[in-house]
Amino acid sequence: MISLKNISKSFHIQSGRLEVLKNIQLAISKGEWVSIVGPSGSGKSTLLHIASGLLHPDSGDVCFNDTNIYQLTERQRSNWRRNHIGFVFQDFKLLPYYSVLDNVILPLYYDHPKHELRKKAKKLLHMMGIDESLFSRLPESLSGGEKQRVAIARALIANPDVLFCDEPTGNLDHENRNHIVQLFCQLHIQGKTMVVVTHDMEVAVHANHIYRLVNGMLARAEVRI
Repeated sequence: MISLKNISKSFHIQSGRLEVLKNIQLAISKGEWVSIVGPSGSGKSTLLHIASGLLHPDSGDVCFNDTNIYQLTERQRSNWRRNHIGFVFQDFKLLPYYSVLDNVILPLYYDHPKHELRKKAKKLLHMMGIDESLFSRLPESLSGGEKQRVAIARALIANPDVLFCDEPTGNLDHENRNHIVQLFCQLHIQGKTMVVVTHDMEVAVHANHIYRLVNGMLARAEVRI
């Protein structure tokens, strides 16, 4: 379903150029949960952003089924992300002046009838365990766990083919971390393809495959089925 071939990426720093990713190869099949682990600063988020079409690699190809996403124009790639990709961030990235419900429908706000979107958003929020009394509140009134569950609902509003998650439990306490992991397990059972970057092995071990990124190189760490 997703294929990364010969992916390399570097960044300019004061002392020269820092090579973050070196000739990365990765294949992800439909319905798989892949976890990517590694030390802080190893390039995990960079790899995730490249795989999801958010960051152009220096070299290499990212293919989604038959589409090489970096051969698309920026507009085409943006439309492709909206239709195929859901993204969950460590810091939630909810818009502070929009209600919980409006945050969830925002990715499709201009593409679908509002009453249909609101109905779908409410169903997703209920599935995430968000009480209806919170739907009209602003994000600042929510706990960290509630914010992340709202962010997951937003990522799912377009029924994406792949859910990309960047340290989704990094800002959560143990109880909320476990709740999010349970939600991910449910989504995986339902057949959702998931790519999860995490430093937490207790999260990573739920995946079918675990890869470790160290010194710019990616290697299989463990296989779970």
